[in-house]
Amino acid sequence: MGGRIVGGSRAGRGSGRAAALLVALFATLAIAAAPAAMPRVPSPPPVPAPPPVPSPPPVPAPPPVPAAPGAGPTEYTPEPVPHRDAVPKAAVPSTGPGRTLRIWLTGYSWQDNTPPGSATVSLPILHRTAGGQGTWADPITVAVPGNRSTPRWRAGTRFYLPSVQRYVIVEDTGASSPPSGVETHLDMWIDGRGGTRAATDQCMSRLTGRVSAELDPPPGRRVIPGPIWSDGLCRIPGNPS
Repeated sequence: MGGRIVGGSRAGRGSGRAAALLVALFATLAIAAAPAAMPRVPSPPPVPAPPPVPSPPPVPAPPPVPAAPGAGPTEYTPEPVPHRDAVPKAAVPSTGPGRTLRIWLTGYSWQDNTPPGSATVSLPILHRTAGGQGTWADPITVAVPGNRSTPRWRAGTRFYLPSVQRYVIVEDTGASSPPSGVETHLDMWIDGRGGTRAATDQCMSRLTGRVSAELDPPPGRRVIPGPIWSDGLCRIPGNPS
């Protein structure tokens, strides 16, 4: 019994040494199998941001174009001209006095219109042909310098002429340029149908001259209603002043 104990004790010590050797062996193999540690690659330095692009300097506005000599109230942007058969829009009366201009006033008639023996107009607004009674609601046709595309005054512009006591409206073109010392030229339709060229020419000479005109006048001015020349009479209050 004593011999078995001793033998058993020796065998136990041998088993312990064998286990320790196995543990050491496995540890060695594990270390050998482990991959070699990769060297740490340093991060690249940050890329610097590009410098800001400077804004272009502002482009200066072009200088204003100086007005041509003699411009002022006679300059405007022309509007499309209505067709002869167009229905005109209702005019809005001014609520106060208009602006007073110094103008060159002349007349034209049935006899010397273009073409002669007609009442043709280039800018019909209230009338399809030259006409009117001289009231604010039915002013008489006047021609202004320029042509259909570029009239000096906008078609439909109203004036009041104290020298003949009539309202007039721009509905025609072809008047000559004004002489010096005035702001514009208005060539007024006097009618003249049924009369002679000599009689209408004499009537027109009576109203011709440098006179005052009210631009965009209100209703209510003194009026002699009717055409300038009718029934053989030149119906104006006196020589222009």
